[in-house]
Amino acid sequence: MKIKLKSLAKVVGEEELAAIPLAENEYFIECLNFYEDVEGGRQARLVVIVDKYGIIRQDQVNFIKGKKTFVDAIGIEGDFRKIQSVLKLDRIARMFKVPLYFDVEIIEKPDVSKRGIKGFYNYLSVHKEIDMSKLKGLVSLSIEELV
Repeated sequence: MKIKLKSLAKVVGEEELAAIPLAENEYFIECLNFYEDVEGGRQARLVVIVDKYGIIRQDQVNFIKGKKTFVDAIGIEGDFRKIQSVLKLDRIARMFKVPLYFDVEIIEKPDVSKRGIKGFYNYLSVHKEIDMSKLKGLVSLSIEELV
């Protein structure tokens, strides 16, 4: 996936989510998240996290809280095809922009009522586990900075 960064971003809120790292480019990390789009939902979506301090662990699911904006993205469909080759995805978010989270912090005790976390648990209730080793190196992330 390729994201296009603008020099100014409008913060649209703050969110908690379960992030599964997929690819890294400097301090930007592409992650898979399962979002509760409807009650009991487990919609897969791609998100990008700005991790300037190296707090995101690449070998595990990270529960984070951060400020949220949206960035334009290209290649989302291709990344989902690659992910689907190793992981069952029931529903996929179709989009041309992805959420970008910054000023993130790790949450030790996630609030399971938050949609970005509840969707992950909904996924596990159906599919039982996620083999992180199969996701490593599957996709790549590139960055284009717009002036």
